[in-house]
Amino acid sequence: MERYDVAIVGGGPAGAAAAWQAVQSGARVVVLDKAEFPRDKPCGDGLTARAVSLIQKMGLANEVDTFHRVNRATIFSPNRLELSFPSRPGMPNHGYCAARRELDTLLLKNAQSAGAEVRQPTEVSGPIVDGDGRVTGLTIKGGERVFADAVIAADGAYSPVKRGLGLTSRYNGYSAIAIRTEMQANRPDSDSLDIHLKLAFQGDQLPGYGWVFPMGGGRLNIGLGYVNSYKRWHQINVTQLLGEFLATLPPEWELPSVDELRKAKAVQAWRLPMGFTAWPPWRPGVVFAGDALGAARPASGAGISKALQSGLAAGECVIAALTNGGPDDFTNYEQRITSTWGREYRNGRLFHRLAGIPAVANTGRRVLNGVSHPKVRAHLPWSA
Repeated sequence: MERYDVAIVGGGPAGAAAAWQAVQSGARVVVLDKAEFPRDKPCGDGLTARAVSLIQKMGLANEVDTFHRVNRATIFSPNRLELSFPSRPGMPNHGYCAARRELDTLLLKNAQSAGAEVRQPTEVSGPIVDGDGRVTGLTIKGGERVFADAVIAADGAYSPVKRGLGLTSRYNGYSAIAIRTEMQANRPDSDSLDIHLKLAFQGDQLPGYGWVFPMGGGRLNIGLGYVNSYKRWHQINVTQLLGEFLATLPPEWELPSVDELRKAKAVQAWRLPMGFTAWPPWRPGVVFAGDALGAARPASGAGISKALQSGLAAGECVIAALTNGGPDDFTNYEQRITSTWGREYRNGRLFHRLAGIPAVANTGRRVLNGVSHPKVRAHLPWSA
């Protein structure tokens, strides 16, 4: 039986960022993850400028610069719309594409180098709760118990900590379904994140988009995602939809078929919670970050920057609360999340509902098809 100041479940971007932030104060921190890193993670693998700035903040500016750089986004709706990353104070005007097996390992090793203890593979089965209802630690599969003054749950969409506490949220229904594959293509490396908005199912314009992201070395991450506010989303065969999307891409790229990719086990689908599926984002003794929080951006599904941002905030706010008031009240974290994202996510949840109506989605795509004003372009989700 061991005791820490902070125990973090999950070594992905949110957990690694939280650990890095918490150890800056000298806290004793442990990170527990069921996987052995490096490990793959289904994702679009795109890093926005904001994500890059947060990674730079953690002292990894040189390391992130080794990934494949992208300088713009290209929207096909179906007209072609070029978007440069906007110039913002203290933030780069470019992004990167980085395989999660490399990015997540980099971030977790950085937290370890800063002073966090990392235990992998170590699977957490649930929280330890005292008689007053406060989370005081974690139970590891096999029976071992780890105690901590505070727990940060960065344990993904199917968070065992959240499940163990039986938590619900009025935002639980907000999510997206995504699928992606990675392959070699007969195409020169590009510096653009390509977004394809004309995505349809049985004649309905879907509330989602397809993407083609360059990974460097002639490799592409190709995928699509759509939100579950579309009433017939259960009827969609997502693998078939991916195959139809691949068929719309230039034949000279010589892409393999979706059946070939499936046989090679190169196709992965996942559910992406968004819009705060754990709210409030804390309970006595525990705070939630990343996918366990449902931190993905409702308008675009962008998750890495939000995972990093929520993890850094969790690490800072937990230490501040432990220093000044104890583990029973993490209202400071709720206030931070609300002030940073509250309005954006309220608007995003409204967008999520409206975009599920095919007529609205189709009208929105047509409007975007004619967008030319640079100020409007700068506020599109893919330029953030």
